[in-house]
Parts: sequence; C-alpha cells; structure tokens
Amino acid sequence: MERVKTLRARLSLSQEDLAKALGVSFATVNRWENGKTTPSRLAQKQFEQFYLKQKRQGRLDG
Repeated sequence: MERVKTLRARLSLSQEDLAKALGVSFATVNRWENGKTTPSRLAQKQFEQFYLKQKRQGRLDG
C-alpha cells in the first residue's frame, strides 16, 4: 500500500514507529508496504484516524 509508505516517509517514521502508532507489528507494516498483504478494515480505520490526527496537528500539509 503506497499510501502507508508515503505517509511514513513524510513523517520521518520508521516502520517500527508507525507500527507502534497503529497498534500492529513491524512485520505487518512491512508486508503492507511491499504489497504482500493489504490492511484489514480495522487497520484501515486505524490508519485513517492516525492520518487525520497527524493532519490536525499540522504534521501534514495535504
């Protein structure tokens, strides 16, 4: 999932840091970024909430 990788890069987070923030394992984030799996509905919701929180806090511009 390219969006995960892009967001992580924009926030200068490691895969491990993003995994902690989302409540998933490092391996899960790694598999998403490499296209081996896609996030579950719950994980997608967590990702969206994380994205919106970062945006509200001014860490993202778009």
